[in-house]
Amino acid sequence: MLSNIAQGGNMIHEVGGAIMGSDAKSSVCNRLNQTWDVANLFLCDGSPFASNSDKNPTLTIMALEWRCAD
Repeated sequence: MLSNIAQGGNMIHEVGGAIMGSDAKSSVCNRLNQTWDVANLFLCDGSPFASNSDKNPTLTIMALEWRCAD
């Protein structure tokens, strides 16, 4: 295990869990963060992100939320 990567739950900006994709069989939501299984449900947080660097994802999440609201 790498010592410079903290275990889950220790970072403030955790993402993932509901991956975005182009196929309902391999992802939870489409490219607009709309879920495949629940009509008119949009994910407006970091859950569609496949991964995250050490940078703060807040501005990207805000941009996705703005796009969703439009």
